[in-house]
Amino acid sequence: MRLGTRFLISGGLLLLAACTRTVIVQGPSRQPTGSRPPPRNPPGQDAPAQPPPPVVRTNEILIPPGHLPNPGECRIWIPGRAPGRQPRPRSRACAGIEALAPAGSWIVYRRADDQRLIYVRLIDERRPSIVIRNRIFDGNTWELLREEDVREERRGDDRQGQERPREQPVNPPPVVQPPGYRPQDLKPPEQRPPEQRPPEQRPPLPRPEIIPPIVPPPGQPAEQPRDTQPRRPPPPVQPPVQPPVQPPPRDTQPPPVQPPVPSVTLSIPPGHLPELGECRVWIPRLPPGQQPKPKSRACDGILGVAPAASWVLYRPADDRTVLHVRLIDERRAGVVVRIRVFDLDSKRLIREENP
Repeated sequence: MRLGTRFLISGGLLLLAACTRTVIVQGPSRQPTGSRPPPRNPPGQDAPAQPPPPVVRTNEILIPPGHLPNPGECRIWIPGRAPGRQPRPRSRACAGIEALAPAGSWIVYRRADDQRLIYVRLIDERRPSIVIRNRIFDGNTWELLREEDVREERRGDDRQGQERPREQPVNPPPVVQPPGYRPQDLKPPEQRPPEQRPPEQRPPLPRPEIIPPIVPPPGQPAEQPRDTQPRRPPPPVQPPVQPPVQPPPRDTQPPPVQPPVPSVTLSIPPGHLPELGECRVWIPRLPPGQQPKPKSRACDGILGVAPAASWVLYRPADDRTVLHVRLIDERRAGVVVRIRVFDLDSKRLIREENP
């Protein structure tokens, strides 16, 4: 009985709950005003911080620090080529390096007084040895500092030794004058004609001063004036005695004295000499392994690539025992100033000739 009563009570409660309405009370909703959309994030939470944009750097130099030249020297760098395949030497003197730079290459230079700056000379892509642009980079940040134009200069011209006229500033500073300075009148003074007066208004002329003659004392002869004293005649000039002209002796002239040959020895290893009938460029005071290549080439046009203060070696095909060395001018590339002939067996200078 008790179990049935419980089931009846619970069923009645469920039936009563199903027939009763459920009322939900909701407050007025706030609608946003204006044209700005509502924030996506809930209030009290900040938006996630966005990462900063990457720093874009242009005109960077891509040369490893270990491949830069020594301070005060230069090297040739070909862009787009691996560092291990760059032309040697890594560091050399800057004199005459433009003559060896191929088209589209760079000439890298580091100053001795400021090692932070790296100077790069851009060679023309079609013409070798022609510098068209200068760029200056910062060695610490590897960024471009400034870019300069190259002034056209005539190679091999005598005007290189002359001084260039200094450029005048566009706005010169004002000249500060000391206190009390008065500028001088640059105009010449006006010249007025002399005033002409009538004879009645002219001032009287001063009377001439009369000097009495000097009377000598009695018993002393009168001194003659200097203008009236007799002059001694000059001594006669004798003509110079000329020695008799003797005819030159016949067949008695001494032979012409030849200039002494300086004691110069050849210091080029035999393995670095060019082939017979060919030439090569040799730079003094440079190790044999750092000499410009090729070791042997045709002699036609080799003076066009010979830098200043270099040598052009030539072995004649008809004589294997001699070597002709052409000395290039120390300031002008490709200009021969002296020719020396050496003996390859004794490595001594045989003779010296003019080009």
